[in-house]
Amino acid sequence: MKLGLLDSCDFTAEASRVCRTVLPSGVRILSEEIPGAPSVAIAASVAVGSRDESDDTYGSTHFLEHLLFKGTSKRSARDISVAFDSVGGSSNAATAKEYTSYYARVMNSALPLALDVILDMFVDAKIDGDDFELERTVILEELAMGQDDPEDVAHEALASALLPGHELGRPIGGTKETILATKRSSVIDYYKKHYIPANLVVTAAGGVTHEQLVELVQQELQKFGWLDETSTPNLRRAQDEIVLPQTQSFTSVNQDFAQANILLGYQSIKGMDPDRYALGVMNTILGGGMSSRLYQVIREQRGLAYSTYSYQQGYADAGYFGLYAGCNPENSELVVTLMKKELADISDKGVTKEEFHLALGSLTGGLALRYESSMARMNRLLSAEIGSGEYLSTSEILGRFQEVEIDQVQAVASRILKNNSSLVAVGPNLETLEQLA
Repeated sequence: MKLGLLDSCDFTAEASRVCRTVLPSGVRILSEEIPGAPSVAIAASVAVGSRDESDDTYGSTHFLEHLLFKGTSKRSARDISVAFDSVGGSSNAATAKEYTSYYARVMNSALPLALDVILDMFVDAKIDGDDFELERTVILEELAMGQDDPEDVAHEALASALLPGHELGRPIGGTKETILATKRSSVIDYYKKHYIPANLVVTAAGGVTHEQLVELVQQELQKFGWLDETSTPNLRRAQDEIVLPQTQSFTSVNQDFAQANILLGYQSIKGMDPDRYALGVMNTILGGGMSSRLYQVIREQRGLAYSTYSYQQGYADAGYFGLYAGCNPENSELVVTLMKKELADISDKGVTKEEFHLALGSLTGGLALRYESSMARMNRLLSAEIGSGEYLSTSEILGRFQEVEIDQVQAVASRILKNNSSLVAVGPNLETLEQLA
């Protein structure tokens, strides 16, 4: 069954019940009831990420992720931590380029407490001046930590090189310069603009009924006057593919790391492109596991790298595909050559039936195991609501992969190879790699 989440719904699938309710204020509530589950994953999210920031608000999304944990009118930062620790739960938040989410996982009986705390944070963050300056230093330390990780540096550089000048190419957390320049007043304005009832999405998966969840959410929102308050929501993000900018063909970050961290990237397809399932199969064959071509050729047969893989990063209207390896600088030219060759071979010659069926088995088995997790199921609801507007059950996702034909794998590899590319090299004295860009 294919379900459009743009309308309220209630159905049963795979021994779980998926429901969606929209309150008069525009707050959206989605749940997946999993009979017998001892815990619940719960989140309050907003479809606003780093790509939505202007020059004046750059870094505000990530700033808010930190600041919402610093306290509300009735809770201190310690109170928030103690609340989750007191029931053995876990809580955290995630800032992405297209959304921000505040989530927790608790035992079923602690759901009212978790929802009370998370919605209190979401609706009534105090954003105190002292807390703001404190978190500024924490964020700067977080950015510095990323700069000490050569793989992180390489991934940030690749996004910037493949999408130069575009908001999707910017680091999610901002830069040292933008964080130092961020004003508390700008972050508060950003908070008031986006953290409104019509933008709030509450998702839960586990041992909870939809009726129970809706009642709890209504009780909490009533405290803040959010139950009937009307507001204008942010429009669903456009899915129209954008014209991508010309890439920066080569980026060398000359830092004194022991390894060369190499990323070969291509502008790719958007998140909901019809070819995404064929690309998933191709990615698995190329660099998705220990039996993949990159792993076998670069690590197993030649011993050139400990870690090597490929991946697809898809957004509403754009995407990019990357091949990574960490190796001795002396071997970097050979590694780049091998990465380019393996992708080109799939484009030119396709894949074998053995590789194809191995990849399908890996993907379908991995998905089945993944959705044993209540957190993964909760995030699936969130992705459908704030992203595609389409909910697919596990069996439907598996069916989409099983519908892929072997020639589609070759076709999607060829499609990617025709796009603009970029080579990123992080490590000592790697400028000579420019000839391979």
